This record gives sequence, structure tokens and C-alpha cells, in this order.
Amino acid sequence: MKKEKSNGIRMIRQKAGFIPKAVIILSALLFSLAVTGSPVFAGKSYKWKISQGIAEDHPASARCKQFAKIVEKESNGKMKLTYFPAGALGDWSEQIEANRMGTLEIGLNAGSTSYDPKTNLMFMPYLFSSWDEARAAIGSTGWLTPIFNELYSGIGLKVLGIYLNAWDGMAYTGRVKNLVKVPADAKGIKMRVPPIRIFEVYIPTLGFISTPVAYSETFTALQTGIVDARSACPAVEAYVMRDAIKTYVATRDAFEYWFLTMNKKLWDSLSTEDQALLTAAADKVMADQAIAAEQDEKDFMDKLTQAGVKVYQVSDQEWKTSAKACREKAWPIIEKELLGADLMAKIKSHATPISQ
Repeated sequence: MKKEKSNGIRMIRQKAGFIPKAVIILSALLFSLAVTGSPVFAGKSYKWKISQGIAEDHPASARCKQFAKIVEKESNGKMKLTYFPAGALGDWSEQIEANRMGTLEIGLNAGSTSYDPKTNLMFMPYLFSSWDEARAAIGSTGWLTPIFNELYSGIGLKVLGIYLNAWDGMAYTGRVKNLVKVPADAKGIKMRVPPIRIFEVYIPTLGFISTPVAYSETFTALQTGIVDARSACPAVEAYVMRDAIKTYVATRDAFEYWFLTMNKKLWDSLSTEDQALLTAAADKVMADQAIAAEQDEKDFMDKLTQAGVKVYQVSDQEWKTSAKACREKAWPIIEKELLGADLMAKIKSHATPISQ
């Protein structure tokens, strides 16, 4: 009797067009694949914060937004990044700390040397001499990125990309009457340096009297004669301080990098596919920035000229003359005090060759 009843129920279901539950689930999955290209249960979705701690009109703001847009698009909306304007999550140093702790998932900020002396590498003097060399060093296939990633992993950060900000130059007040392009011209000039050890080491090897002054006090120091000039000065910062200077020399003595970083624990929790997506997005954004930064530098040099500041470039030979002096006198101290022999060996292997 039970067998007949079971057969009857099965016949009724078949006549009524009954579709088993497993078939319904399979159909739903196939439909999802056809519409979205990914299964319904394709993995976790993410909502992250991204920010930078400099002025909102700085190009870093646009790069954060560009990165967020690419990531959301390429992940089909699985990764959503909300951009927080500069200052909303603290200044750049506070954002680095938040990024380390994981309360800020992704940040684009200047680097800090306060966690590890080896990170002074971000201001390594006379490492290379051209934009092409700088661009070749960054990106996921560049030689510099894995070095910085290793350094930053020790403080809880993953370096997604290196942001080329600007070449440093040197700006002079009217008290400096001669044009200074090589160390022999620098005697007696009081040069402002940031209160960062690597600058305190190498600026004197170029012939200057090194005077550490905080950035916030630099403009006043130039006006009042505490210093005669300032180093660590990209063209944009020279333009900001144009009322206090008369001459700007594009020395290309050091390069200012920033870093697109992600909390390392968060990075390690992601799938290989998600990591690859973020890396590709970072490569795209940092490559765009590396092109735009060169044009920005030219634009601000033009603005300096229009403002009455005399602008000079150093020749290749003048660059090599200064590089030779710095490498011979400053690099051994930098190696001993800051970078160590192993890291310095890597740097030397990629540095722009100069005649001995």
C-alpha cells in the first residue's frame, strides 16, 4: 500500500510540473552566472575607508578617488571604498597610525621615519637622476617596491604602491648672491633641512651649513635670516614660499615618495584573486601619478618664473659632481647609522652609475 501511495504521489508531481528543490537551486546559480559572471556565493564583500592627510586640493585626493573607483568597478561592487577628505581622519601621521591599527584600511600618505630608521631610505640622496629611472623603480614589477614593502610590513602595513610626489630642489633668498649648483658654490650658506636624520647627514657634504627647521617655521626662518635657503624643496613648495625666495635650483638631490598602504592583517586575510585586483589597481593609479607629477613640476617651475623667481636646472655633469661628493662622504654614514649593510648593498646595485 505504501509503495503504491509513493508511486501515486510521484505521478501527481510529474503531471503537475513539480520541480525538485535541487533543480531550483541549480537554475538560480546558472541564472546568476549568466547575469553577473559570478556565482551567488562568490565570496565576501568589503566596505573600506580610504584617505590621505594632506590638503584636499593636493593630487593625492584625486588618486584616492581614482583607486576607489577602479577597485569597485573591477570587483563588480564587491569592494566598496569610501573616501574621507583630508583631515577628517586626522593628519598624515595620525592616519599612518590608524592604518597600522586597522581603523583606516587604506591610506595614501607621506612616509614616516619614526618607526624604523631604515625607512629613511625614502629620502635617499642621489639615488637616481631622471624621471624615467624613478618610474622604473616603482610598481609591482619595480625594484624599489618590494624593498619598501618589506620595511613597512614590520610596522603592520602592506605597500600597494609608491606614489611619486616630486623631486627635491633648493630655494635661495636674496641674501645668496651667487648661483649654487655644485658643492664648491655652497660655502657659508645656512641651509634649512628638515629635522630628519638623513638630511642632517647629507646636506653638509654638499658644502652647506646645515640648520634643522620644522616645515611650519621655514617661511619665517627664510624671511628673518635664520637660514639663507631651504632644501627638501619641491617646485610646488618653492612656489608657496615664493615671497621669501629669489632663486630656485632643481637639484634633483632626493625624491619625495608617498605610499599607498593597506593594513597588513587585512591584506593577509584576502584571497589571491582579491590581492591581485588591488595590486593591478594600484599599479594603474601610481603609473598615472608618475606621469602627471612630472608635468606638475614643469607647471610650477613656470609659475615660479612668472612670479619673478629665477629657476635653474643642474646639468648631468653638475648632478654627478654633487652625487659623487654625497656618495663618498654621506653614504657611508647613512649605511652605518640608518640603513645597514644589506639594504645599502641593494641600493648601490640600482643607483645611477657615476664615474669615480
